[in-house]
Amino acid sequence: MSCPSSSTPTEFSFISPASALETLCSQIKPIDSEQIAWDKAMGRVLAMDAIADRPSPSCDVSAMDGYALRLDDCKAGVLDVAGEIHIGHQPQDLPIGRALQIVTGAPVPTGVHVVIKREDVIEHTRSIELSEQLIKSLKPGMNIRRVGENMAAGTTVSCNGRVITAPVMGMLTGFGVANPTVRKQVRLGIITTGNEVLSPEETPNQWQLRDSNASSVIALCDQHRWIKLESHVHARDSIEAIKAIALELIEFCDAIVFTGGVSMGDHDHVPEIINAIGAQTIFHKLPQRPGKPALGAVCNGKPIFGLPGNPVSVMVTAHRLMIPALAVRAGIQGRVSTPRMMRVVNPDEKSIKMWWSRLARVVSNDSVELIESKGSGDVPSSAMSDGFVGLAPDQSGEGPWPFWSWLG
Repeated sequence: MSCPSSSTPTEFSFISPASALETLCSQIKPIDSEQIAWDKAMGRVLAMDAIADRPSPSCDVSAMDGYALRLDDCKAGVLDVAGEIHIGHQPQDLPIGRALQIVTGAPVPTGVHVVIKREDVIEHTRSIELSEQLIKSLKPGMNIRRVGENMAAGTTVSCNGRVITAPVMGMLTGFGVANPTVRKQVRLGIITTGNEVLSPEETPNQWQLRDSNASSVIALCDQHRWIKLESHVHARDSIEAIKAIALELIEFCDAIVFTGGVSMGDHDHVPEIINAIGAQTIFHKLPQRPGKPALGAVCNGKPIFGLPGNPVSVMVTAHRLMIPALAVRAGIQGRVSTPRMMRVVNPDEKSIKMWWSRLARVVSNDSVELIESKGSGDVPSSAMSDGFVGLAPDQSGEGPWPFWSWLG
């Protein structure tokens, strides 16, 4: 089954990879949602807002290890300690004229005005000693976190479309959301093309090569739990073979990426196949290096990418174009990764009339060094890099330039 035909023009003209990506993403539809257990939800994309089921904190609690007192009982000298307030238990009443020992996070009894830190008093076996200087510094509510000061019960936290991180998970479980509603994982299908391509386990002849492209794409995707590799198929350079695989994958995958076969050679069939299955091509041959032949299309709201065959081109375009588009498909609101602005410590005067992604290694918190590379087929040089800087057309120098980390 192919995609429905569209009357919209099949290609646009773009001045930058960013503008091409924006247009493509505007036509991608987020996938459906499901409920899963909280302990399976880390790294997934929320498809709901969270509502506080009770105040935070749920009662007055101590912010310090110390002693709970009334202000009227705070006088210089010795004060008896009547007992201890235990965390996780209903607090005992505070006797008049005495103190109660308390730990951080324990509930504060009604009538307590201050919690004095342990280190601010002199501790005896069953009493504490308060100094005149300490008494003068006391204020009502000192070292007490009041009920609801973080959030009132019933408050809605806008988190729909956010990736579940450790803080988000803590909020959800704290609100009693044991089975959050999340977007389903983006099921990705990868089609590797090329008669010369073998699997990593095979031993190639001199005129053959192992498939490093698919493994690089898979490695990039494996950093994101909202992506699931559904299928990886190798297809020889045959229109019929590649088209049959594409039609099969488009049925049960949420996104498809081709590697190779996307340029101008006689055996580069991917653009023709993408058109034949009814997908709408949004961009092809962007003004960028590496990766100029990269193609982006959409089919029933599903993103389809044709990435170049050269391995560095695949890595850069997959990171710069494919991952953000998959994030839109996953229902993520906002950018999945934001490049850092970094200065180049070893700039040169080279520039080109296209957007130029140059391999670089991080040398400090705000700087990188360019890595010498022989071109888009130089895999070893890419392995020595931490990512790439993006230079605008006709630009050179130290920057700062946006830097995309491979781990971003």
